[in-house]
Amino acid sequence: MTKKTLVIGCFAGLLAFSEIVSPVIASFWLDTALTKVMPARQHSVSARSFPGFSLWMGQFDGVKAASDDARIDGLKIQEVRVTLDDARINMGELIRNNRISVGQVRNLEIVMKINEKDLAEYLGAKVKEVKSPTVKILQDKIQIRSDVDLGILKVAVGVDGRIVGDAQSIRFRSDRIEVNNTGGINFGALFGEIPLLDLTKLPFKVRVRKIDMEPGILTIIADNH
Repeated sequence: MTKKTLVIGCFAGLLAFSEIVSPVIASFWLDTALTKVMPARQHSVSARSFPGFSLWMGQFDGVKAASDDARIDGLKIQEVRVTLDDARINMGELIRNNRISVGQVRNLEIVMKINEKDLAEYLGAKVKEVKSPTVKILQDKIQIRSDVDLGILKVAVGVDGRIVGDAQSIRFRSDRIEVNNTGGINFGALFGEIPLLDLTKLPFKVRVRKIDMEPGILTIIADNH
C-alpha cells in the first residue's frame, strides 16, 4: 500500500466516522437544550446534514424532535412534534449554554396536541377561583363547566369558547358564559380570555397557522410562514 493510498484511506475513514458520529452528538446536544425549554416524559431528537461535519458549523439540513407529555409554560401537552428544514443554529450557544438559538431557517413547524384532562388541569391551576373544572373538546367549540368560589359566593358556571393564537401567544377565548346567579360579579373578567401558551418563550419564532378540534383532542399547528 502506497503512502498516498494510506492517506486517502485514513481520510475516507475519518469522513465516514464523522457522518455517523456528528449527527448523534448534535442530536444529543439539541435534546439536552430542548429539555430545559420543554421538559417531557420522553424526548427523541434526530439531526442530519451532509456532509456530517457541517453540523459542527451550525448547518442543519433537517431536525426532527418528538416529545410526549411535555410541559411548555406550565401547560401539559400530550404530544409535540417539531420540524426544522435548512436551519442555521448557533453551536456556541448550544454547546456552552444548552440553549437553542435558531438563526435562519427555511421551514419550521410545531404541532401540539392537547387533551381535555390536561387542559382542565391547567385552567384549574391558572384561574384560582375555578374549582375542579371539566373540559369537553368538540369539533366546533370547547366547553368548560366549573364551580367558581368567590368566598362569599359560590356558583356553577358554564363557558363555551375556542382557542385563538398569533405570533405572541395561544389563548382560550370565551364566546358564551352562562351563570345562574352572577351576584353582580363580572365573570367575563375571569373567563373572557385565558392565556395558555406564551410563544415568545420558545427558542424560535413561530405564528399559529391552524387550530383543529376533534372530540377530545385539540391540535395546534404553528410555523414560520
